[in-house]
Amino acid sequence: MNLFQESPTVLGKDLRAGRYLKYHSTNEDLIKTVQDLELPAESFGGSKGITLVPSETVQALLVDKRRAELVRLFQLSLLKLSSQEASRFMASGDYEQALPVALDAVKQGQVVFTDEASLQLFPLYLLAAQANLGLRQAKQCEDFLGLASWLALKDASNTTHLMRSQLSRLFGQLYSLQGKFDNAIHAFSEDMYYCSLEYGPQDLRTSLGYYNLAKVFQNKGDSEKSIACAEQIIHIWVSAMKLFVLQIPPSIPGMTTDVPLGETQLIEVEDMLEDIIKMGKDLGGDSEYIRGDAVFTLGLMRAYVGDMEGARVKLEQAIGMYPAEAEDIVQEVESALEKVKGI
Repeated sequence: MNLFQESPTVLGKDLRAGRYLKYHSTNEDLIKTVQDLELPAESFGGSKGITLVPSETVQALLVDKRRAELVRLFQLSLLKLSSQEASRFMASGDYEQALPVALDAVKQGQVVFTDEASLQLFPLYLLAAQANLGLRQAKQCEDFLGLASWLALKDASNTTHLMRSQLSRLFGQLYSLQGKFDNAIHAFSEDMYYCSLEYGPQDLRTSLGYYNLAKVFQNKGDSEKSIACAEQIIHIWVSAMKLFVLQIPPSIPGMTTDVPLGETQLIEVEDMLEDIIKMGKDLGGDSEYIRGDAVFTLGLMRAYVGDMEGARVKLEQAIGMYPAEAEDIVQEVESALEKVKGI
């Protein structure tokens, strides 16, 4: 209420008079939230409830109370919340919930950023493209990627390497969905190029590009190139985990070692490595080494998050996966196992 420089009673009268759009709710979860905030509940026909006002009402109040300078800030806050909510839904794989929120974020962005060529719309178009892609709606995904591409072309000097990387990656995923594998390889290669310009070709954050390429080459039946990409992924991550867990300096020159690794990121990487292990069963060449190294890396990841029992199981499993001639590697894994047991 301090925002409008008036008492709650005055605002309450305006709302009850029907001057502004409002809703009444007796939802128990909402009431509990209000109580936790130590705000008073209301009485509706003998039942406790709360009055909700939509964003349109808040904006109208800001204008009517001569606080128009705050309207844009409020709109930007709403836009940020919508984008974050859509991202959370997609992170959990709930694209059905994510899509309407992402589309609403696009609409909000087009109101806030009135210039249709504003590069600030770029992440919103990518968000909508990703949500459509998750629902396998190729045409809608392609439409939003086209809009994002147009913005990047119009304002090339302000389009960063990471923005181009994200755009290329989504195009690659779209082409993979459509079975256009040559186009997907080109798009994923562009993704890796731009990501490498930002971080380096053998950085943890670049490794996803190798994985995407490995999957496309596998789908094309090109086992040799699929194995080569998988080897790069394992080389990057096993080097990082040896450093983080065993304090062994990485063998990759210039590798970034200060990348923050949260639980969500590690789960995604573990899923990627598990998939590489499955892929390896269908690949020839040095797939035994790849699968062994992948399980070795998973063991070190378990130790990194403090799951020593899980680490022990994975490291013991890795020892049995290498071919007989891999004595040096087996000794390295055994040494890691002993160190993990002592932690």
